[in-house]
Amino acid sequence: MGKRIYEDGRERSVFAAPNPRHKELEELLRDYSTVVTYPAKKVFLEPGDVLNGIYYIAEGRTWHYIIDKDGTEKKIYMLSAGWFYGETPAFLQEPTGLYSRTDVKTTLYKISWSNFQLLYDTNKIFRDAIFLCVTRKLLIMRHEIENLTFNSCKDRLVKLFCCTANTEKVIEGEWYALKAHYTQYELSTIVGGARVTISKLINELCNEGFIRLLNHKIQVNIKAYNKFVLSESKEHI
Repeated sequence: MGKRIYEDGRERSVFAAPNPRHKELEELLRDYSTVVTYPAKKVFLEPGDVLNGIYYIAEGRTWHYIIDKDGTEKKIYMLSAGWFYGETPAFLQEPTGLYSRTDVKTTLYKISWSNFQLLYDTNKIFRDAIFLCVTRKLLIMRHEIENLTFNSCKDRLVKLFCCTANTEKVIEGEWYALKAHYTQYELSTIVGGARVTISKLINELCNEGFIRLLNHKIQVNIKAYNKFVLSESKEHI
């Protein structure tokens, strides 16, 4: 029971939210979209851009974020293969309000507004997939507000590391690598803390044995990870 509850909790994370792949849906989309491939770290949309449709992430990962007038950046979410992007601007017929950037080499299916309307009106698989994507993003945003309101910067950092730990591969019998590599600047934009604070907290977590740095990449201690899983499970019972 505890494991199920924890896995449900992980799905709420802004940073570890895979979306189910649907073979029939992807076959449908290929017939109604234009395929676009971008290299890693490519900003392909900026606030004010008119999308004239929506995107589906076929392969890769994308970051979506905001920047204030002082240049402070805040990551909203990372989307992996299986996610749609641009549903809100499409429905509202408004420009996007976010920056969108690839994290790795990424292939997108761009579905024009006319094809979006056609599929949404006539195809239940497409309509259900869009509705699921929109509602999951709403849930992500709600839990991000909870996270920023009730958890300390250190707690948010710990949760990020555990939610992105690759538990399918054990290193030296006691460590998990992360599924994605983050710079300290990226960590600060994700958890909402100053870069100097993140640096200090990483050192603290290393000294506590919760993580270690190997070739400048973070790994999570398995015992510490299991302790976190147990605490999260008890919290949601």
